[in-house]
Amino acid sequence: MKQLAYSDINEQQLIDCRSQHDFQGGHLKQSLNLTASNFKKYATYYLDVDQPLVFIVGSKEEAELDNLSDSADDLGFNQVSGYIHVEDIPAEALETLGTTAPKDFLSKEDDYILLDVRHPDEITRPAPKKNLINIPFEDLITDYCSLDSEKVIYTLCGSGGRSTAAASFLKAKGLNPHVIEGGMKAVQELTD
Repeated sequence: MKQLAYSDINEQQLIDCRSQHDFQGGHLKQSLNLTASNFKKYATYYLDVDQPLVFIVGSKEEAELDNLSDSADDLGFNQVSGYIHVEDIPAEALETLGTTAPKDFLSKEDDYILLDVRHPDEITRPAPKKNLINIPFEDLITDYCSLDSEKVIYTLCGSGGRSTAAASFLKAKGLNPHVIEGGMKAVQELTD
């Protein structure tokens, strides 16, 4: 796969393959956080197979590029432009994704949306009921319009991976998402 320069990025679909924490700390606007472990499962929900892709990686993810390329081929993405190292992106081009500690979230009094992106079949630890909306991550692409764009949206999943991916999508759509750090696992530790 070809390594690109930051100046090579124009209208391609940007897939940031780094961990949720690295993505939250700084990513390119409009990039979607899909890691090598969930790219194959969710890419066709969120990406247009007929549009070029650029993978954004850190040094830890560079070893996954062959697997990502194979997954893209398997899914019918035949326009992979290449990849760029996040270290080659100017710091001023990066933006952060808001996160909230579970303790801070649980003490919220204001109006918000709690968006649980887990599939109902996998929910073994129920989310807090206040302002709860459940839209599985794979359905968010079609159902996000039902969310109130005036409210802060706190995304939640099991441990934080899909909620970060969901927040990256919602932010690209102009909403105001915040990831609950550690997901439902961390919330449950505080409520037990």
